[in-house]
Amino acid sequence: MKQTGYDMLYLTACAVNNITPDSSCIALIDPDELFKMCQYHSLTAIVCTALESAGISNKKFIEAKLKAIRKNILLDSERKKICGTLEQYGIWYMPLKGTVLKELYPQTDVRQMSDNDILFDKTYRKTVLKIMKNLGYSAKYYGKGNHDVYIKPPIYNYEMHTELFHISYNEKWTEYYSQIKNKLIQDSNTEYGYHFTDEDFYVYITAHEYKHYNISGTGLRSLLDRYIFLMHKEKILNWQYIQNECKKLGIAQFEKQNRNLCKKVLSEPELPRLSPEEKELLEYHFSCGTYGTIENEITKRMEKFNYKTVSKTRFKYIFSRVFPSLEFYQFNYPFFYRHKIFLPLIWFFRLAKVITIKRKYMKNLQRDCETNMPGSKSAGIFTYCDFRLFGPEGLFEVARKLGRYGYFAVGCFKFPYALAYKVQNLTVCRASLVFGYIVQLIMPVSYTHLTLPT
Repeated sequence: MKQTGYDMLYLTACAVNNITPDSSCIALIDPDELFKMCQYHSLTAIVCTALESAGISNKKFIEAKLKAIRKNILLDSERKKICGTLEQYGIWYMPLKGTVLKELYPQTDVRQMSDNDILFDKTYRKTVLKIMKNLGYSAKYYGKGNHDVYIKPPIYNYEMHTELFHISYNEKWTEYYSQIKNKLIQDSNTEYGYHFTDEDFYVYITAHEYKHYNISGTGLRSLLDRYIFLMHKEKILNWQYIQNECKKLGIAQFEKQNRNLCKKVLSEPELPRLSPEEKELLEYHFSCGTYGTIENEITKRMEKFNYKTVSKTRFKYIFSRVFPSLEFYQFNYPFFYRHKIFLPLIWFFRLAKVITIKRKYMKNLQRDCETNMPGSKSAGIFTYCDFRLFGPEGLFEVARKLGRYGYFAVGCFKFPYALAYKVQNLTVCRASLVFGYIVQLIMPVSYTHLTLPT
């Protein structure tokens, strides 16, 4: 993986700096492994432009690039329609993150997008729900946390944000952005559209990146986004303001190290000498992919308990999943948070969710396992009882972190689960999910290892 990561980095640096890759370097690259790595990091389209500049025509890369371009065109067109409707209703709004960053790329259509993010006036949340339904969308998530997710075939996916960060993640950040309208500038060509100053946008994307880094990790694309932004804006930014704001959010050191790293590894194709710390951080980005890994997420959650012994840390982690904090309920189960008298019923409700898993999620996971290609944000990432399966290896990552309890749970859970997909029987799938859920929560067994298939 490491060498393929460096190959991907080399070609990405060539693409953003308009340099033709060396043919002798390309000859040493395994195209199939490179394609997998690029898909994992959502960098297939931009790496394809580097390969094409060297006269390399790879069918898989070209198809992925054309697909990304088509998706961006469709998302852009539909976003204009959504924003136009918000204008009609007098609701202020602001596109976020990749929607803004992609306009700075050498070719705007090669910054791959899984969705579009839009911040809007949270007092109109129900109105926006009505607007999106009138535009043909269904609400995948609504009223939970700080954003609602709307989807529509074939590829439309919009996250409509009421806040930039939820209080359950970082109370200080929520307070910092509580009066966000005061930080915004009105667009010159719209009545209700807004945007950040360059400085505040940079602080926001740094905070957003740190959030992912601190939960499950973040990949090379986040470094590329930062580098692209700095290519255009670094000389005109008010760095004293940025540093002061980053200090308020507790991300000043993170900002500095990632700013230095992205410039060092992307400003030219030939990689300079890196310090051991820089090399470790870069290879950590290689391992994470676009959206991080469950192994990182489990590790970071367990580290927060800060127990001296591993057994106590594991017990505390498992206890926190069975008996979550009120912030967990506020984000994931707002009804139970608002009506705390019903909290004793939450365990039955969570179990019922497992039993009633929708068929489309089953099919998405099956497709992802069959292709063994992680990196999709929604289709292919299957969440249940805090297990995220990035391809068939996800449960084993969880097992390694939870020790004997995890291995036993996987031992009881994985085999009927895999069999269920093999026979494509939804009833067997649900039964194995319920069984694995019960085992994971209540079985205090002493098995330390089981021989598990890979």
